[in-house]
Order: sequence, then structure tokens, then C-alpha cells
Amino acid sequence: MAQKDVRKAVMITASNGVRWTRRLEGRSTGPEFLQALEDFCRTSDLSRQWNWWQEGRRDHEHDWLWQILSEWDNGAPQKSEEEAEDFAQAEMDKLDERREADRRRRADLVARSYNEDRGLQRLRLLRAESDAAFFAHVLAAPASAAQQKDAQRRVTERRTEADELRRQLGDPDQVIDRQGFLPAERREMNLRSHMDCWRHRVLRDWEKTDRRRFSALLKMPVPDPTDMCSECQAPAEWQEYDLSLRLFQQPPEPGSTAEQIARLMPGWWERCPACTAYKIEHQWGGHAALPDFDYKQWRAMLPPLVRTIFTPAEPRPKRQQQPKPQPLAVIAPGPISEVMTKLAKAQAKHPSAQLRRGKGDTWELWPT
Repeated sequence: MAQKDVRKAVMITASNGVRWTRRLEGRSTGPEFLQALEDFCRTSDLSRQWNWWQEGRRDHEHDWLWQILSEWDNGAPQKSEEEAEDFAQAEMDKLDERREADRRRRADLVARSYNEDRGLQRLRLLRAESDAAFFAHVLAAPASAAQQKDAQRRVTERRTEADELRRQLGDPDQVIDRQGFLPAERREMNLRSHMDCWRHRVLRDWEKTDRRRFSALLKMPVPDPTDMCSECQAPAEWQEYDLSLRLFQQPPEPGSTAEQIARLMPGWWERCPACTAYKIEHQWGGHAALPDFDYKQWRAMLPPLVRTIFTPAEPRPKRQQQPKPQPLAVIAPGPISEVMTKLAKAQAKHPSAQLRRGKGDTWELWPT
């Protein structure tokens, strides 16, 4: 007679006091369930999704967690399919109501508080601070005395300008944009866009085409939202090195003044308004360019991770080929007396040399 598979009930209490019981067909342990429950509640956290760059990774993570959670029961009444659909619809309606309330609140905030001039003044402040940081990086290893003097002058000028703008403006983080968002809110949104619309896409591409850059970008830690730029999808530090990431910038209108300027100044339209403008100044040359500044110096300025991500690998030094060994002397074939005479002279000159057969009918003397 077959013996029944009788298993003891496995129960565990979650941190909120709810007791869960594993279903008979379940295989996961209590600690595995609690971890899955915690991870499921944090599925949308950016810190968890940072390295989910593979296509379909989010769905895979969701399905795996749901498989574990479905093995456990907390005794709550089971909803019918119709009740579940009604509940989901009610939650969606609540979400829509919150979004509409937030939209109205921001529209009212814009009507009461938005000031275009203050917004432009804030951008000038951010650009002056980025310029000052850029020239400070140049001063860390100047290429010449003339460059050092010019960079020091620019650092002083930009810092003075930034101090005056900050005095006039007050707290730049209290200046809303035309949609009613504060800089701190935009930084959080830009970090999400950095991950979803740039990091994951680039990792998928580089995984197949550029393993050096792929490995470097994969190691990049999650930036704190406060370290992001409020005006583009790059960490603010990148802009100190003239690197922007404007993922949603549309081309200028055909025939517009902006299009004409963009043709004259490559990189102007794509550059974040909070980024240093030195690259454009350098392209124009003349007094706008730092003395003796070039790409090699700019590349050396970059932090190692940023350098690997944004610049090509330096060419490997060529191996210097060792010169091919040559014999000390070559004795050509000929009459025996002539050959013996040549051998005697060679022996006198190289008494410890070895005689070896050479190419053709020749003899060669080589060092011992």
C-alpha cells in the first residue's frame, strides 16, 4: 500500500505581522519567501533595476518572484476574476486622479510662480559653475605656463560670476521650470531616463560590439539623484568635462536661427545649457581657446571610468622588433687557397667564432 506524502505545514511571519503558510505543493523556504516578498515590493526601485540591461530582464524577475509568492497563502479571502479586475480598475482610477491633481497643482504653481528670467539666470549660474570646474581641472596639470595663467584667470572670473548670480537669484533649487517641476524632481526623473533610455540600451549594444566599454559601464555605480543634472540625463560631474546627455533633444526647426547657429557651431544645439561651453570656445579658436590645450590633455583630465566610456582605447605600443642576427663574416665559395686565406683572416679577427654552413654554398662565421 502506497504511503501518503504527509508534510508538516511551514509557516512564517512577515515584518508587518502577517502570518504566511506554504502551500502543500510549495518548495521555497521561509527565508526565500520573505526575500522574494521584500524584492517584489521593491521591483520598481531604480537601485534594483540598474543592471537589468538584458532584454526582458524585468519580466523575468517579476515572474520568478511571483512564482515564489504564489507558493504561500496568508489566509485572505480569494477574489474572483471579476473582483480582481474591478480592484485593478479602481486602483488605476485612483492613480489617474492623483496624476490629474498633480497636473492641476503644477499648473497653478506655474501660473503663480514661474519666471522665465529667473530660469535663464539659473542656467547661467550652472554654466558658470561648470566652466569654473573645467578650468580647475586644467589647472591640476597645466600643459604650459601660459595655459596655467589663462586657466587661473578664467577660474577666478567664472567663480566671481557664479557668486554674483547666486546672490541675485537666491536658492537655485527653488526655481521651477515651465512645467512646474523643481530641479530636485527633474534630477530624479533624469536618473530614471539615464537608466531606461541610455544605460540599458548602450549596455545591450556594447555587450556585442565593445567589451572594454561594456565592462566599464557595467561597473558604474548608481548615482545619487542629487548628483544628477537637472537639465539633461547625465550626472552633473560629466558636464565639468564638457560631456552632455540630452536624450530627448529634437533637431532645430528647419530654416530657423537655431539651425543656422547649429551649423556654424557643431555641438552647440546638443550641449546641455548647464554644461561648460569650453568645447565651442576652443573650436572658434583665437583668444577663446586655452594656450596649448588639445584632445590628449582633455582625455587625461577625465576620471578613469568616464575616460573609458567616452573615449577610444589608446593604441597599444608597437613591439619593437629585434634586429635579425647577422653573421660576423660570409665566406663565398672559390678556389681552396682563396677560401683558406679568407678563413685565416676571419679566424684572426674572430678567434672564438663558429663556422657554420650558410645560404647556398657559403660559409658563415657566428659568435659563440
